[in-house]
Amino acid sequence: MHRVSIPQPMVYLQNLLVDISTNLGYRVYMYTSLARHLAILHRHNQRYLNQVLKPYSLTSGEVGFLMSLYQAEGQTQEELSTALVIDKAATARALKVLIDKGYVTRTQDEKDKRCNRIHLTEHAKALEAELTNRVRRWNLDLMEQFGSETYEQLCAQLGMIQKELS
Repeated sequence: MHRVSIPQPMVYLQNLLVDISTNLGYRVYMYTSLARHLAILHRHNQRYLNQVLKPYSLTSGEVGFLMSLYQAEGQTQEELSTALVIDKAATARALKVLIDKGYVTRTQDEKDKRCNRIHLTEHAKALEAELTNRVRRWNLDLMEQFGSETYEQLCAQLGMIQKELS
């Protein structure tokens, strides 16, 4: 069995996440873990995104693909899967939905016929600023509530843990 070594900032993160979940209205039970707190925050974020994206007929599971394409349009499906850390089958399903909703198109790569390139439609491009602002609002609200220094430390330390475990 492979033993995972956990970086030192874990105790700090654990305490910080307990503070955040408590401030969001969750009681902290006897059993607490980093994964549990992250899962709770993730569910809060999904709920928020689903609510603010409803007017666009988008979900929290779909908007990440658009955000990634806003950063680098014309990615392959495989590049999107890698960037978002999502398996290829889930990527294909999400892209099918986004195509059906008119947000993206899929074209065969001219050089490598085995690859599909994903492009934003004009409709999606027109909504970039609006969608990006709605998605970023969650992070800005957390930063305002807990302070930018605490927020930046949390992000940096979670990034270290993610890198260590990858």
